[in-house]
Amino acid sequence: MKSIFFSPLLILIYFATSSCSAPRSILTSGKVLPKGQVRFGINNTVNVSSASIEQSIKGSRNLAESVLKNDTIIYSQQLAKLNSVFMAYCLDPISYNTEIYFRYGLGHRFDIGYRNTGGANAFDVMYQFMGSNKNSNESDQGGFYGSIGTQYSWQNYRFINFSKFDIVQKLFGWDMTRKDITIPLVFSKSFGPEERYGGISFGVVYSHSFIEYKISPKNIYAEKIMDQVPAELLLPVSGKSGFDAYGAFINVKVGKKYVFFNFSLAAYYQNYGRYKMLGGSEVLLKGISIVPSYGMQFNIFSKTKKKPVDVN
Repeated sequence: MKSIFFSPLLILIYFATSSCSAPRSILTSGKVLPKGQVRFGINNTVNVSSASIEQSIKGSRNLAESVLKNDTIIYSQQLAKLNSVFMAYCLDPISYNTEIYFRYGLGHRFDIGYRNTGGANAFDVMYQFMGSNKNSNESDQGGFYGSIGTQYSWQNYRFINFSKFDIVQKLFGWDMTRKDITIPLVFSKSFGPEERYGGISFGVVYSHSFIEYKISPKNIYAEKIMDQVPAELLLPVSGKSGFDAYGAFINVKVGKKYVFFNFSLAAYYQNYGRYKMLGGSEVLLKGISIVPSYGMQFNIFSKTKKKPVDVN
């Protein structure tokens, strides 16, 4: 039986473009959609996490694939570091995702939305408490807007679906589910009447994440005390945890009425907490995440006519 040596940094870089993370870019403005209006779009989002980067640098620089093929692996310090790397990666992966979203004006000052970000799903509702709530076909008002909302998202990390990553998933017998509740407070300034030419938005975000995970190795053994004593198979580890995240964001959209280009930047700080790993070890994680994004959105207005101006 052989000990394992590996390169967590190379593995993280290889899968940076195919991982999933909770939807964290803020694409809404302080103005919610008027009743009956539809908005949809596509966005490209990057998630850069200092926790994932820090954990990856601590790992060995040796190649992983050749040794991950071993049928039996002795638990080692290098393997413990790899375990910590994947926990950090799951909690807040370094990723590049394509995001699709859809919004609908549900009622007066309320709209709802759905989006899918790299396999993570989210529903949200927004309420506008400041500013006009008409579309640019109905009104010539502009100014400032404000809204607050709630988003619920969920995802299940099934690494086995990613090319070649099934070796690592099988090695640890890793499974994790994540649910997030996010509350954004958004303010915006319109470009032209009723965001006819876009607008600039900014605000703060609070979120709470609920984590459940399980590590069930089938071929990772504790180190033998003597040659005559067989190695002991490591017991499964499971746990539940939760953590808060605090963020701020700014985004700009420019265009005209029906088609807009989006540019957004968000930053979050989170203390992920302490997690039990194989062999009785624990890992404590915290860090900052930077989330830039860009994309396009499209508006479909409800069939209403602009009201004439009362000159009396």
